[in-house]
Amino acid sequence: MDTKTTREYVGVDLVGNRFVMCTLKADRSNPRYSSGRSDTEGGQLKFLAKLSDEHEILIPDSPLAVRALELLGERVHIASMGSLWTAWERAGVKRGQPMAKFAAIYLIEECLPPQVLTKAQIQQIQANHALELVQIMRIGDDSQRIGQAVLNGSATEKDAKLAIQNEYQSKIKPSSMGTVETYVPLFDEEDDSFLARLYRALEKLR
Repeated sequence: MDTKTTREYVGVDLVGNRFVMCTLKADRSNPRYSSGRSDTEGGQLKFLAKLSDEHEILIPDSPLAVRALELLGERVHIASMGSLWTAWERAGVKRGQPMAKFAAIYLIEECLPPQVLTKAQIQQIQANHALELVQIMRIGDDSQRIGQAVLNGSATEKDAKLAIQNEYQSKIKPSSMGTVETYVPLFDEEDDSFLARLYRALEKLR
């Protein structure tokens, strides 16, 4: 692990169908928390959007963990719930934010080995890659159609929204394990990027 580029450490707890994450500086300062659904596409994207190559993560073995591993590689450490989180709970650490913070502190203090993938994790990655190929083909077809619509002047508001959605989804690999929510906001409320502002403006025009 190249610790020179690790600026923050992320501990994760999974409680039922929800994740709780705590992000700490190397000196354990400035704890920041986030939570959401771990079993839906929208919830998983919310989690992944908060990670970067400056983070190191400790997370229980789960489909969400495999998606983080695909995104950040060796910066993600996956352990079974029983090996660490259950032991910490028995020692008196409360689930949720306290457990997530404890995992982040553990990650800071311990020198964890590179991740060795299990057979199930490899199978999920292969399934995710198959979905990614389907997504690439679909976005390519959409882009060609929308481009033609723009050139001939027939593009609609629906085309603009679809182009924004495809741009956002192209940044995150799809998963074979996340179910679809009834409504999945593409951008966090605090996201002030151009795409987020444009998408919200188009939503108001519906």
